[in-house]
Amino acid sequence: MTQLEFDFPRRKKEAVLSLSGGMDSSTVLLHLLANDYNVTAVSFDYGQKHRVELERAQQLVDYINSSDAYQGHNINYRVIKLDGLVDLLNSNLVEGGDDVPEGHYEEENMKDTVVPNRNKMFSSII
Repeated sequence: MTQLEFDFPRRKKEAVLSLSGGMDSSTVLLHLLANDYNVTAVSFDYGQKHRVELERAQQLVDYINSSDAYQGHNINYRVIKLDGLVDLLNSNLVEGGDDVPEGHYEEENMKDTVVPNRNKMFSSII
């Protein structure tokens, strides 16, 4: 038997990642790049008080896109604004809510920081 060989150009794998700017999604981004994926990273601005995560996501993408260490990788990055969502959410994490309580996430007062179905909403968008 003869084996047919085709000389097709190899395409990189594609991934869409919800990038919060936190440790978990940042690690997943680096893992995808290490495994030769083209990555489209998406962050969501839903009026959250903790803006530092959006800033960190942008800083990470800027670093990767300009670093010689990640040459050949260019992250397509988008921030999706969900301005109207803040009116529908009842959480201390969004603008207009009470102050964000401090403590361990299992403590009773930390329930006020939950944004119900946040990740489901984000997943349905991407």
